[in-house]
Amino acid sequence: MGFNRPSKIQEMALPMMLAHPPQNLIAQSQSGTGKTAAFVLAMLSRVNVLELFPQCLCLAPTYELALQTGRVVERMGKFCVDVQVMYAIRGNRIPRGTDITKQIIIGTPGTVLDWCFKRKLIDLTKIHVFVLDEADVMIDTQGFSDQSIRIQSLLYRQGIPFLYRDFLETPHSFLLPSQGTWRL
Repeated sequence: MGFNRPSKIQEMALPMMLAHPPQNLIAQSQSGTGKTAAFVLAMLSRVNVLELFPQCLCLAPTYELALQTGRVVERMGKFCVDVQVMYAIRGNRIPRGTDITKQIIIGTPGTVLDWCFKRKLIDLTKIHVFVLDEADVMIDTQGFSDQSIRIQSLLYRQGIPFLYRDFLETPHSFLLPSQGTWRL
């Protein structure tokens, strides 16, 4: 993967994301600093390969970002035997009643909602980790905000750890501006 040592965002975020018990986290940093790799590592670390159902859910605001994130999961996950990824994105039609055996689901809000509530393909009570990628975009975009909040509210009641990328204001949040100064 080309990593020699963790970036600053990874140094701060990984201990919280990998902690037992899990902690919620909101992180914001410049593009290319390793946020995606950090939350992917957190998802991969929480998967039980013996359980063949969705355990980690990552929402992305766009089809393209969902595919990009999924490729990172696949590259990093190639060292995790039997961990599999599925895309809940437009064009990926799954018949109602299908048993999804992939442990990590990467998707867009509308498709994920459809898979959870209309098609009953994802059981949110079995999700161990929830990632809201580019949360600022998701909250600002009409429709995504309502869809994301609907999914989050169900997971929150179960105590699922949330990992938000690019959004602020929570007890476990931090910002790494381009100047490299830290604010906790």
